[in-house]
Amino acid sequence: MLNPNPLNHTALLLPGGGARAAYQVGVLKALAHITRDSPNNPFPILCGTSAGALNAVALATQANDFCKAVEWLESLWLRLAIDHVYRADWFDIANNAFRLLSSLFNAGISVGRPVALLDNMPLRKLLGKSLNFDRIDTHIQQGHLRAVSVTAMNYTQAVSMSFFQGGPDHANWQRWRRSGIATQLRLNHLMASTAIPTIFPPEEIDGNYYGDGALRQLTPISPALHLGAERVLIVPPNGHKRNYSKPIRKIQSPAFGQVIGHLLNSAFIDSLETDIELLERVNELVELLPPEQRENLSRKLAPVECYIISPSQDIDTIAELHVKELPRSIRFFLRITGSGQYSGGVNAASYLLFTRPFVQQMIELGYGDGMSEASEIASFLARAPESPR
Repeated sequence: MLNPNPLNHTALLLPGGGARAAYQVGVLKALAHITRDSPNNPFPILCGTSAGALNAVALATQANDFCKAVEWLESLWLRLAIDHVYRADWFDIANNAFRLLSSLFNAGISVGRPVALLDNMPLRKLLGKSLNFDRIDTHIQQGHLRAVSVTAMNYTQAVSMSFFQGGPDHANWQRWRRSGIATQLRLNHLMASTAIPTIFPPEEIDGNYYGDGALRQLTPISPALHLGAERVLIVPPNGHKRNYSKPIRKIQSPAFGQVIGHLLNSAFIDSLETDIELLERVNELVELLPPEQRENLSRKLAPVECYIISPSQDIDTIAELHVKELPRSIRFFLRITGSGQYSGGVNAASYLLFTRPFVQQMIELGYGDGMSEASEIASFLARAPESPR
């Protein structure tokens, strides 16, 4: 059995964002280039949510060779097409839309058959064939991987649930509206985490229904810390800062689709930004404590260093150029709901743009952003934590 580097408790945190998560693949490609001379896995702790969970699990199944894992993941994303992710024929969408609207007036209509606009069975089949979940345990036993977690939202209990494999002994946690449970990760955990509300159907696990992990994930960094992370590199496929002082278009009452887009962005972005700010404040407080006082606490404390790589360009603007690549049925639905119109930085269509041109541009953007910060990233990964916790 290989012994993992005792100083390397670095976590890679990959939040969600639908098709936008292709940006993470580009950043991972840059990270593979930056760490190509390292003999060990630079990120032995992997935490993912929604589409970010897909990327995290893919890396975990090939944790023995980070560079090859990234290369394989990029090829998977570049092979993606709409019909590999969801069914977009007119009949299915019309039928699902009718059932979705009807469920607003009759909760019983969804019994035995979860309601959603799109059928993601193609994605289930693709991931089932592509990912070997048994290899996760092998890599943990061989020391290539410490832990991997996938976060989903429990609709039944209204809590954020992080399913994890590996990590410290007795790592299960229970906090307000969030918990972590050790388990053997399987396809249903991944499908649950990627089930964007109303877009993809919820997933049943042990009698409870789960949806996209970004929902009610009040502290996205928490799973990484519970699994022993002392440094966290975060790659959100959202969060580009726009100059809001200049209105881009005429202000008007938001359409239904624009409201849904804002809700999705709120789920994927707001909680992460708030948690990063909280982590920075806690680090400042820890730094003020003398070392002897830290040792006297019931739990030893040390600052947790955080590094964020986020898009240098506005993905909503990029997505506008690619909306025409979506099937006509999807474009029709987006048009009548207002989701395909750019307003206030929201473009819900970008979450569904699993098309080669959009994915390619996201990967190129991520790679460019990562390489532009190569020296800073290398320095971050080379720094040892202040003290073991």
